[in-house]
Amino acid sequence: MKSPKSVIGFAVLTAVLLSACAPQTVVVTKEVEKAVEVTRVVEKVVEVEKVVEATPAPATIIKVTSTNGPDENSGTQLARHRLLTLGFKEIRPDVEIVANPSPFDASTFPARLAAGTIEDTYLVAFTEPQNMIANGYAADITDLLSKWEGFSSFNPGVLQVVQDANGRVYGLPVNGYAIGLLYNRELLKEAGLDPDKPPLTWDELRAAAKTIKEKTGKFGFQLMPATGEGGWLFTAIAYSFGANLIEKKDGKWTATYNDEATVRALTLLKEMLWEDETVKLVQDGVAAATSLTNGEAAMHIKAPDLLFWMHDNLGAKVENYGQGPMPQAGGNATLTGGAAWLFSPKASPEVLQAAVEWSLYRDFDLATYELDLKTRKERGELVGIPSLPLFTGEYQARRDEILKKYINVPLENFAPYLNATDITMKPEPPVEAQKLYTELANVLGAIASDKNADPQTVLDESVKMFQTQVLDQIK
Repeated sequence: MKSPKSVIGFAVLTAVLLSACAPQTVVVTKEVEKAVEVTRVVEKVVEVEKVVEATPAPATIIKVTSTNGPDENSGTQLARHRLLTLGFKEIRPDVEIVANPSPFDASTFPARLAAGTIEDTYLVAFTEPQNMIANGYAADITDLLSKWEGFSSFNPGVLQVVQDANGRVYGLPVNGYAIGLLYNRELLKEAGLDPDKPPLTWDELRAAAKTIKEKTGKFGFQLMPATGEGGWLFTAIAYSFGANLIEKKDGKWTATYNDEATVRALTLLKEMLWEDETVKLVQDGVAAATSLTNGEAAMHIKAPDLLFWMHDNLGAKVENYGQGPMPQAGGNATLTGGAAWLFSPKASPEVLQAAVEWSLYRDFDLATYELDLKTRKERGELVGIPSLPLFTGEYQARRDEILKKYINVPLENFAPYLNATDITMKPEPPVEAQKLYTELANVLGAIASDKNADPQTVLDESVKMFQTQVLDQIK
């Protein structure tokens, strides 16, 4: 079909030519299925009015609501959302996407679901789907997904996060991460350390932190004892020492994070903080990212995707940073996780289908993926920061080929991280992970506030409380 502009131009030209030959008659036309027909003859009219609707409005609009919409103060987020919604509109003109900037909130979700005010699709951490599936908080989308070309290529280890015991699927995993060592290359060089060879063990990290403090006066490492994020990162540290934190024993979930491995991990951090004085205590993730960007601290346990935020919000230059694998102390493991879109069990079939189609288009359509990468690079955003592959086989290979065209980060700075393929990826704790992270932050706080605190005693008391007040309450 012609564009409205071209059709209008054709109508005006027709009117001018006809009026030149016969001043008393003007022909007004409209476009019907790409054909022009005469609809009426207007006597003694010199003004021509022509309106052509390029795309007929759908009889019924399907509204799809979601969490994690763009921040109204973020130009890049708004631009990306606008690009994607306009593209989806060409495929589904009958669907309107309404994205709420607020994230998923587990504490209010049950009440909102009961009241019918929950969004049609919501982004949750990998810690949430199993509990939500068990409680009926997510819709079964297996039949809708089975028709999609990439479904059979999902990494089985990732897909199981959103599956029930029968293999039915209740969500779409959209990103994955593995915690490693993010570091400021400039500070390492200033301290005489090789930024291409980051510490691979905790003993090496402790020694490097001492060197950095002695040579530069800056902190070598940092911890967050005030928020659940700090407990989440401590989980990764404990895993690298060989801890499990929570285990199922005789059919009952049991807190085990007062074991020898976790005690060793907490003891090391205490010694680095109080004896070596190489650890900077930060309030939250924003403060941690800021000190890493400003060169106040050299190393931080985190996934490499933190660089996106540091670049966009703090002006960090990606070439000044490197990523190594998680330092190890006998566990040969690190924490892995990610996020997945779940869908409301109260959504109508039409809304559910539209929500799934929107998610597939936004995150996995290959043409959309390439357009998104291209425009992100043109806007000066980072493209190519490593993440865990969600797929296997040919579909992942096609995504990788597209990505290669637009990478604008120095991949050599991430080589130590990418080459560490022998480290086990351990998922987040299987139950009550968010509550555990908060409690582990309290454990860090006890060590950070009292240099005489005994790690074993602190952990024993924490495990006793967490067992009775949290794990024993699981039905």
